[in-house]
Amino acid sequence: MSSLGYKWLIENFGLPGHPLPQASVLGSQLKETQWPDGSIEKTFPLQYKPAEDEFAGHLEFALKHEGVHLAVLADLFSHIDPKDLCSMVQAKPTGRYARLAGFFYEWLTGKELELTVRVGGNYVYALDPKRYVVADESKRVPRWRVRDNLIGHASFCPTVRRTHELETAVAEPLEVEMEALMRDFPPELFTRANDYLYLKETRSTYDIERETMPQASRRERFVALLRDAGADTLWSLLQEASLTAKQNLIVDPRYAAKGYRNDQSYVGEQLPNFTQRIHYICPPPEWVSQMMEALAASAEGTHEVPPLIRAAMIAFSFVFIHPFEDGNGRLHRFLIHDILHRGGLMKTGLMLPVSATMLRLMGDYDKALEVYSKPLLRMADYEVDDMGRLALLNAERIRSYFRYPDLTVQATYLARTVAITVREDVSEELRFLLNYDTARQAILEAVDLPDRRCDLLLQLLHQNRGQLSKAKRKQFGELTDDEILRIEKAFQDAFQMNE
Repeated sequence: MSSLGYKWLIENFGLPGHPLPQASVLGSQLKETQWPDGSIEKTFPLQYKPAEDEFAGHLEFALKHEGVHLAVLADLFSHIDPKDLCSMVQAKPTGRYARLAGFFYEWLTGKELELTVRVGGNYVYALDPKRYVVADESKRVPRWRVRDNLIGHASFCPTVRRTHELETAVAEPLEVEMEALMRDFPPELFTRANDYLYLKETRSTYDIERETMPQASRRERFVALLRDAGADTLWSLLQEASLTAKQNLIVDPRYAAKGYRNDQSYVGEQLPNFTQRIHYICPPPEWVSQMMEALAASAEGTHEVPPLIRAAMIAFSFVFIHPFEDGNGRLHRFLIHDILHRGGLMKTGLMLPVSATMLRLMGDYDKALEVYSKPLLRMADYEVDDMGRLALLNAERIRSYFRYPDLTVQATYLARTVAITVREDVSEELRFLLNYDTARQAILEAVDLPDRRCDLLLQLLHQNRGQLSKAKRKQFGELTDDEILRIEKAFQDAFQMNE
């Protein structure tokens, strides 16, 4: 079957093999096939074939039927003769897709086309708001009669498609469910729950990195960082000095950064033969500052974007830019917490331990990262020397992949993960504390134990599913067998173990 649209452009111009949300081919009838990896192939009948089987026809087809793929467009515009694009515009100076093609060429390249006609027609959006997450405000570009509603800059601009899966995940009434939790449990429970949830989030974010729990002082600094979420403006938070200061708080002082990294970084693991298995290659260091500046600007223009999507856009962009040698993952998850806090998802005051859910469902988190990293590794040409230093040999060829990430999968993942956090992790913690208090009260009514003895007994019962083992029974020699049986029953009833 013959290729259409972006697939045709990639093949005929020898562009990098960017993953396409939809690959289009020519066939006998209109149909859509979803492959096991989630990719979609859409078949179009013959009448959809561009009249002229060349650049302009397939570019128009792509913009009309497949949407906007910034990375492919950027690569394409670096390969074509600008005169061919001028001819496309001049043939249809009022055409929607010809004008969009001209607009994207100038936006992506910073170069101006030499037109001999003046374009016309009604203003159109650069991104269709029904199909894409867009900036809060659009800027008119009179030259092309286009409203620029992109959420970034040419140096870095993520996109998020409004898929059915994403819209469904974001529509979940999590704020209502959080308020219901506040009504269902006694108020005095929440302060204790929060103390534990902050510690749980801290422990989980280090466990994800397979790092041991840090010393108390550094652990307390991370908890303080979480509690301080939303204190600064998001613009201030995303500046190099602010991020560097936070990186210094959460890493071993010996690896505290003085600013963004100066070396080519990668994420990998050392194999038994001392070679490296590469999981992700970071953008070259000379691009980092410009990309981070654009990310901060993107954040400023997305206040009206739903917080779950905004958190994913900013936090996953950050971790893919990877501005530091160490601490990127922990800062990435801190940014999720911070932006959800700013977005009002924690207005009840209850902490959401999203990292704990990520850790518990680590396979899903890995998939969200690998959807971006695996295509990059297929396109990248690199070498690793005996000292473990990586050289990215075709950085310019794949630059657009770093600059224009599609974060739809990551946004969907985060929305679903936060829903699980609310419905399972937070709810279960509150229920545990309530059951614990009930058990404690019942035990004290059975036997008036000193507080420390009661707490130890509760701990041992919890560890052994409501029963005191024979080995531990010796620690409570002052209690009779009948008292132990009553205490065990009280604990089991409180935790509903007999149902």
